[in-house]
Amino acid sequence: MTAESPKKVSVKMAIGLSSDNGLLHIDDAKNGKACKATCIDCGCPLIAKNGGTVAHHYAHDSEFYKPDECNWQPETELHLMAKMVIAADKNLRIPIGTIEPKFKETDFESVELEKRLDSRIPDITAYASGERILIEVAVTHKCDSTKISEMKRANNNCVEIDLSEFIFSEQTITLDAVRNFISEAPLAWLSISPVGEIGHLTYQHNSEHQRLLAISVRKLEIERRSVEAIMPNLRQKLNDVQTKNANLETKIAQQKRTIASNKSRLTRLQALEKEEQRLIEKNNALEREWLRLEEKAQNLLNKESYVRGQQEELYRKENSLSLEINRISDDKASQRIGQREEELRALEKTLACDLDKLKSDRENFESMVEERAALKLKSMEAKILNDAQTRRRSIIDSANTSRKRALELISPLPTLLKKQFALAGSFAKPPHHVINEINEMIEQLSRRLEN
Repeated sequence: MTAESPKKVSVKMAIGLSSDNGLLHIDDAKNGKACKATCIDCGCPLIAKNGGTVAHHYAHDSEFYKPDECNWQPETELHLMAKMVIAADKNLRIPIGTIEPKFKETDFESVELEKRLDSRIPDITAYASGERILIEVAVTHKCDSTKISEMKRANNNCVEIDLSEFIFSEQTITLDAVRNFISEAPLAWLSISPVGEIGHLTYQHNSEHQRLLAISVRKLEIERRSVEAIMPNLRQKLNDVQTKNANLETKIAQQKRTIASNKSRLTRLQALEKEEQRLIEKNNALEREWLRLEEKAQNLLNKESYVRGQQEELYRKENSLSLEINRISDDKASQRIGQREEELRALEKTLACDLDKLKSDRENFESMVEERAALKLKSMEAKILNDAQTRRRSIIDSANTSRKRALELISPLPTLLKKQFALAGSFAKPPHHVINEINEMIEQLSRRLEN
């Protein structure tokens, strides 16, 4: 018996034995103990629960129920329901043939359940057009080889219905669910009587199928021979194409390496171009700074001239004071001398400050001259970078020309080669136009390689 799935645990009993030992579905039973039904396995009285919101089902009467003695399983109930459905419908899809069979809806004149036949009791015995058909229902166990051998020796028509894939998705098994599953369930003949309509139809179907298979085998043999005849030539051409393809791939790899190298050079040149632009901007800033320094230098020269004039004026005043000191009296001379000396000291301090500032401006001017020399050097570097930019443009133009020619040569080849390899590799009756296309492609590749 197959292992129970989690869905089977919730399945409730829907079939019981009536007082006359017939199968009684829960939908046809009276509610409660009035149903007078017993368990199909242990024989315990059942209580019909076909009222309320819960799905209709049977339950064991707790007064008589012995769990250890009951082995009821939903598979057993499925087996019984399948026989009930077939007996009620008197109809079944019967396979015609044993090799890729077709199915035919067959109506039965009569259907009997569990009727003994010799030493065996088949599940269903049905009659269609006066011909007996035995039906076996397989849920957890299919018919063993011994039973099948006995059926064949007795020349019985016996078909087996496989219900092992039935899904217990509802709380109770319904007749409609079983009926729908039977309409699509796998069926197979266990034995077929050599006489009768079923045997005749099976023989015709199998003979026609075998005849078609024999025709297909002969056609395949002819195709195989034709393919074997042209295979050496195709293999040789395929090898040639593969060799040329390998050469093309080598050239493509070389072109890719060249393109990669050009890309690397282009990257370096772009970096140089950015550096050149930065230097040009810096040079413009230095030129503006140079103009500012020249203007400042001119101001310093003017200021230096002014300081020299002040110094000369101070010398003249000093000489004038010396002469005036000789002319005044001693008292007045001393007073005037003190005043003049104080004025002289103030003028000397002012002059010393102006000289210090002039010295500082001279040092700044020397630094400015050095910067001007550095700017000259930067200008020379800019000229060198300009030459490098011209060389970069030349390299880019050459790389683009090489890349364009390489793409023109190789762009259509991979798609065509893959298509022809797929057609030539199948080796299943290749048409003549495929061979012609391969030859034309080989000539085209040869001309391109020569060029």
